[in-house]
Amino acid sequence: MARTALTAVAASENGVDLDAVDQAAELTDGNSFVWTATRRYYVNNGDDASLTVTFQTPATVGASALAVADKAVVMTAGQRKVFGPFGPEYRRPDGTVWVDYSGTTPTGVMVAALD
Repeated sequence: MARTALTAVAASENGVDLDAVDQAAELTDGNSFVWTATRRYYVNNGDDASLTVTFQTPATVGASALAVADKAVVMTAGQRKVFGPFGPEYRRPDGTVWVDYSGTTPTGVMVAALD
């Protein structure tokens, strides 16, 4: 399978109902979203186990092209978080950010890219 691309949800004066986010995380191949300097990423770990969310950083630094470490965050069962904004070190050559998930085969994990 391929990485699942997310379309950003636009915030408005009426707000964004985060309980209504209905995009399930692609737990096998990960998700992607188009990078912008102000974009946020919402994760609702609706599972009964911990989940690690990893934002890949394809960037390198210096003459030796040392890799910038990926950002991995552990979320406990039932926890919700909004991540971002993301610096340009997260932007892949195609202009997207890649997100991966690992844990004990979590279910009920909902995600959204937020503007």
